[in-house]
Amino acid sequence: MGAEGEKDTEAAGSKTVAGVPIEANALARRTDAYRERASERKARRPGLRRAAEEWERNMASEERPRAVLGVDVGSARSTGVLLAADGRVLARARVEHAPLQPRADRLELDAEALWSSFCELVGHLKALVDVQLVGLALTGEPGGLVFLDRAGMPVRPAILGPDRRAEAEARELASRLAPLNLHAITGRRLSGSLAAAKILWLAANEPETAQRVTKILSPKGFVLFRLTGETVADVSAASATGLLDLARRQWSETVLHALALAPELLPEIFEGGEVCGRVSVAGAAETGLPVGLPVVAGGSELPCAMLAAGIAHPSQGLVWLEPGGGLAVPSPRPLVDAEERLESACGAAGGWLLLGTLPAKASPLRWLAETLSPEWAAAARTAGVEPIDALLGEAGAASRSAAPFFVPSCAGEGHGTGPALFDLALEHGRAELGYGILEGLGFALLERLERMRALGCHPEGFAAAGRLATSEAWARLLAAQFALPLRLLAGGLEAERGAAILAGIGTGLFARASEAVAQLAEPPVAVIGPDHEAVALERMRFAHWQRVRRALAASAGA
Repeated sequence: MGAEGEKDTEAAGSKTVAGVPIEANALARRTDAYRERASERKARRPGLRRAAEEWERNMASEERPRAVLGVDVGSARSTGVLLAADGRVLARARVEHAPLQPRADRLELDAEALWSSFCELVGHLKALVDVQLVGLALTGEPGGLVFLDRAGMPVRPAILGPDRRAEAEARELASRLAPLNLHAITGRRLSGSLAAAKILWLAANEPETAQRVTKILSPKGFVLFRLTGETVADVSAASATGLLDLARRQWSETVLHALALAPELLPEIFEGGEVCGRVSVAGAAETGLPVGLPVVAGGSELPCAMLAAGIAHPSQGLVWLEPGGGLAVPSPRPLVDAEERLESACGAAGGWLLLGTLPAKASPLRWLAETLSPEWAAAARTAGVEPIDALLGEAGAASRSAAPFFVPSCAGEGHGTGPALFDLALEHGRAELGYGILEGLGFALLERLERMRALGCHPEGFAAAGRLATSEAWARLLAAQFALPLRLLAGGLEAERGAAILAGIGTGLFARASEAVAQLAEPPVAVIGPDHEAVALERMRFAHWQRVRRALAASAGA
């Protein structure tokens, strides 16, 4: 079921959620609208129209193997991959770009460095393999912003996603927009990482700069702008801004009006598998890519990583732990958690996602392995083993029934109730403490999974990523906690591969989204099923963990 008070009806192949018509296939829903927009663009830019037509004629006579390019525009590096028509990886490359003087709450980057890294990355990939490129798509982390002036030039360094200077503005937004029930519209909790809060921060702290802004893009949107001349955003990235109407998959007029934010400042929204532009003459000159090459909108990092992991159906979800932690499950309709314990987003290839995340401010495993055990950590490194990996090995062999309990920060309903260790005993050593931390992280995710189930989301298994996927003992523990099988991903989260899949879908190189995702997903290194005895033990320990976690929340005034 959806948020409280929602009613779903179906008629003539369509669905209505809270009175808003939602068609089953988001990509098909926007095809006609995109064709109209594309025709308008061609009419406005005859030079690009001729280039596109020439490129299409040249492609028809090409004999080289066809491929698509996916690029992840990250905060520290850009990573690219070329996929063949059968899904094989033909080449990979990455280029580093360092942030500008990062601080505890500040993370900025020269926007031109993003473009330079992209151009360098394309050059590396072209040198590795000779293919007929039929399209490309980008992905990137959410929350970052590039502010452009009337000439299309950045007015200041890009503010990246992890930048947290807008916390005060987020609190102001929460107060100002309380009557609107913002979470019900956008599916997002207000925080300093949201683009909406960062826009207010700029207006309050750099008013003269803010006056010069005529367009606001994401970092990957800036690269697309330099490549195509178009100011566009994909719907999954837009849904992470706090400005999108989740159900309608368009900018929320209600939210923009409440913030006095002109719609013209924001880019046009496309579905992730739609062609949103073509490589311009200027973009081709700097990158070496062919003029007229189709550029597909792409998606945010997490939705793209899910596509690469083969997750496009509500029966499967993604879980990751270390760094950070969270789980994400697809949904055929927008589900909004009235209690705001979960967040919602738009999927990159249609549909929606339900998200439950843990704060990533600090790693409790690193704290135990390195801060509390510096000499042991040094010895592990001398032996060629990362301290956290060594700790995972010890924790996997610990006594489980007598291990202490760990509550991560904000493990419950979003309140500051941790971190905390309890039920400690003198006989507990590093291994038992490590096991308690692993178990506590899993219990925090289990609470989020139970909330998903209460909203009508019932995954039958999860793909596992992060350090979780490298530790069979940890995966067995989480499989018992969830009472579900886990597929361990070999290469981690590959958002750039998901972007390449979207490029293939948008250009017709691959089949429909669901078929392409299923066919192109990398096979797991292992599948870990739940052990029945372990499931029973973890259920008992979870009940005790919840009692203590709630007591901690009550004592904190939550």
